[in-house]
Amino acid sequence: MEPNMEIYVKKINSTLLEMTELIENIGDYVKAALEEKKGGLLPLTTEMCKAAQLKEEKVLEICVEALIRMQPFASDLRTLTTSMKVAYDISRICRYLRNIIEVMEEFNISECDVGDVLPLLKDARAMVTSSISSYINRDLKTAKDLIKADDSIDQRYRTILRKLATGEFNGTCILFNGLTARIIERMADHACYISYETIYLVTGNRVEY
Repeated sequence: MEPNMEIYVKKINSTLLEMTELIENIGDYVKAALEEKKGGLLPLTTEMCKAAQLKEEKVLEICVEALIRMQPFASDLRTLTTSMKVAYDISRICRYLRNIIEVMEEFNISECDVGDVLPLLKDARAMVTSSISSYINRDLKTAKDLIKADDSIDQRYRTILRKLATGEFNGTCILFNGLTARIIERMADHACYISYETIYLVTGNRVEY
């Protein structure tokens, strides 16, 4: 049977959802590691991120094949170009989650209070999941709402930095919490990037970041 664009889109979205499942699983490991303040998860999360990267490459391959065979234009072309960018963003989010585990391997955080970082991680993860869902479902309203929600993540990140600067924490805890909060803030940024791609996919208009 000759392939059509709908078949390609189903393959792309299926792979994006597989990537989403991977980052949700890694996110669970990161959450548990922070709560229990335990290391040792770097090899596992590294392998999971490699799997996500392979799926990103699969999305690119599907998109390139569709571009060659279908020679799409208008909305079909936007679907393919945005899908490649979204796959990259998901892969990048995976690497950010792994980075948190990597930072944990460098510090002894047994005495550190990570109470401000955990809720930030929870909300950033929720943004990521919603952004991917809104992209696949072409949910313009949710995409716009997520972009607005990023302001809260940015403000809370700055609040954490100001709190760390008060001198109430030791050097290790300042470094760990500051680095981790920054990584989480960047995760939320990529959720926004996905939302911008959703807006472009649905409307055909680019919105400045």
